Amino acid sequence: MKDRLKKTFLVAGFACVALVATAATAQQVKKGKSMYSNPLMQKSALPFGAPDFSKIKDAHYLPAIKAGIAEQRAEIKAIVENKQKPTFQNTILAYEKTGRLLDRVKGIFFAVTEANKTATIEETEKAVVPLLTEFENEISFNQKFFERVKYVYDHERNSLKGEDKVLLEEIYKNFVRSGALLSKDKMARMKEINSRLAQLQQDFGNMLPKASAASTVWVNDVKELAGLSENAIAQCKKDAESRGGKAPYCIVITNTTQQPILASLENRQLRERVYNASIHRTDGTGEFNAFPLIVEIAKLRAEKAELMGYKNYASYALSNVMAKNTDNAYAFLNQLIKEYQPKAVAETNAIEEYARKTQGADFKLHLTTASIILQK
Repeated sequence: MKDRLKKTFLVAGFACVALVATAATAQQVKKGKSMYSNPLMQKSALPFGAPDFSKIKDAHYLPAIKAGIAEQRAEIKAIVENKQKPTFQNTILAYEKTGRLLDRVKGIFFAVTEANKTATIEETEKAVVPLLTEFENEISFNQKFFERVKYVYDHERNSLKGEDKVLLEEIYKNFVRSGALLSKDKMARMKEINSRLAQLQQDFGNMLPKASAASTVWVNDVKELAGLSENAIAQCKKDAESRGGKAPYCIVITNTTQQPILASLENRQLRERVYNASIHRTDGTGEFNAFPLIVEIAKLRAEKAELMGYKNYASYALSNVMAKNTDNAYAFLNQLIKEYQPKAVAETNAIEEYARKTQGADFKLHLTTASIILQK
């Protein structure tokens, strides 16, 4: 479908919001006076239709998303119940124009969940994700709807040109990739998998910021922060105060693979503490363990791929992008390894040599999986 559950990055999300916000018309407002009290249901007065967060409250998201689902459900129902022969205009183009309100509100909501997931937003997300997953399944497995799409694909595809032809092909392929051609029992299982995956991915996303917060590194002596700028040290002090003041300073673990602050810290022991706090935050050595979620996600994705006739999930995922298959992906990666290996080995040796001179003869460079592969 339109990948309606995909969360966007903040900038991309706001860009999409700005593009579609101006499309909010009286159709979204005429549903009742209550709509006027929800700023998400109104056309924004800001430049480019940007969301007005001075008016938007956490309580506005769920009602607006429910309204958006109801509106698009009605729009799709009108397409399905159209007595006229399916055409590009009354089926494909009509579908492309559905869901403007829902797309707009989702763009805003998921941008907020990525940028500032408060406890209230997290609770709202717990209600929103199942609703959207169920609605996505409802569209994906609407056989009467797909029959109309397939009819247009079979009868008009060769006569269409340019973006019209691409739009038809993409909508048809997305239906097929979602399982529209599966048998009834496999469709039922696919719905279950989609719902469970949405829940697991939400749980994983909720765990990460909590695990990062729990991995905060406390610092007692400002001397340990040598190498940081005055502003950075002041931020460490401010972060410590806002987190209960267990120590005069603290280093907050960011939700990234590597911690940028490691490049500035001169204290080797503190760098090690920060590094370990980062890499162990969800591996079960502490309060949080993401492994059970990851394992279940992997198993369900493998089953989904099998239902769709692919040997593994990688093959299923790559079939719809430029690489097309795992052979092409591995060929590309192996070529990169071949070209980068000599440089990677030389840099590794140079770093170790320098570190042993400045940090001690016992220094051993910790290699990432990627680095190990490059050296083989």
